[in-house]
Amino acid sequence: MEQALTKHLDETIPNWPDFLSEIKQELFEVEKNLNSSLQAKSKILSSIISYIFNSGGKRFRPALCLLTGKATGGITNKHIILAELTELIHTASLVHDDIIDSSSLRRGKETINSLWNDKISVITGDFLFAQASMRLGDLENTEIVKIYAKVLSDLCDGEIEQYSYKFNPNISWDYYIQKSTTKTASLFNAACKSAAMLNTKDKKVIEHAENFGNSLGIAFQITDDILDFTSTKIKSGKEIYSDLKQGLITAPTLFALKSADKRAKQLEKLIENQFDGSDATLSQAIRIIFELGSCEKAEALAKEYIVQAKENLDFIKDIYLKETLEKAADFVLNRA
Repeated sequence: MEQALTKHLDETIPNWPDFLSEIKQELFEVEKNLNSSLQAKSKILSSIISYIFNSGGKRFRPALCLLTGKATGGITNKHIILAELTELIHTASLVHDDIIDSSSLRRGKETINSLWNDKISVITGDFLFAQASMRLGDLENTEIVKIYAKVLSDLCDGEIEQYSYKFNPNISWDYYIQKSTTKTASLFNAACKSAAMLNTKDKKVIEHAENFGNSLGIAFQITDDILDFTSTKIKSGKEIYSDLKQGLITAPTLFALKSADKRAKQLEKLIENQFDGSDATLSQAIRIIFELGSCEKAEALAKEYIVQAKENLDFIKDIYLKETLEKAADFVLNRA
């Protein structure tokens, strides 16, 4: 079984980035638990859970838990639990996202909602959230429970807020950053902050770990936005331009809308009219976004947040571990 899981783990994290080799054994433990310890009475639910955790994923958030733990005093069994519940929450949110977006592909494979149906997908996501809550209890740390309760609230708030602004070209950068924080960065900063809290009571160290995770999370969302424009269906494992099609105003689109170029007004009208339901009109909007260099501007913004993230790593005394977390930050940027 362990040999099969090792092979699965190597396939789950393509090409094994250098920074993951530092925690390979601990990540293996997390993966083993995700694949073997999720108990469901229903055979259908068990099959779905197995399908989900054998469908890939970088396990980046669990890796941040483990690396931050190692950098702040060492990895304990509670860090393994924290890494597991962090991945469970992330995975549950993806299952629900796919329902909301009517997505048919995730990581190059068919989504749960396309293979089964929306009702079963909702229950699956709820089951994963419940499993995460059970693991939270195992930590026996009230403060961390509060942190992750806020994450769950933020995820719901961010999702609803995002969809209430569909096809609205008049959003601000403040709104975009706030939405990116609640929808994405909140889980990053919770993972890093909580991992530090398990090892230390030093408020400055905990604050730096939280800020590192937050800046990294915002950069991660921006690179996701870029990939929706620049990747391919084969590379990303999902449909491209899906955000724009749904009327979601992401970083590249927002840069184009805020441009002083007259084409910004043209793009605004196209979005307000929901592209007239036409692929040709959607293609026109995409062309304007590219012509205005919006993906490059978004990448520059992501780089700024990566710099901010790295500035919060000076508390780490071990140079090698500091460099490892810096590599983790660079990994986020290199996705784009």
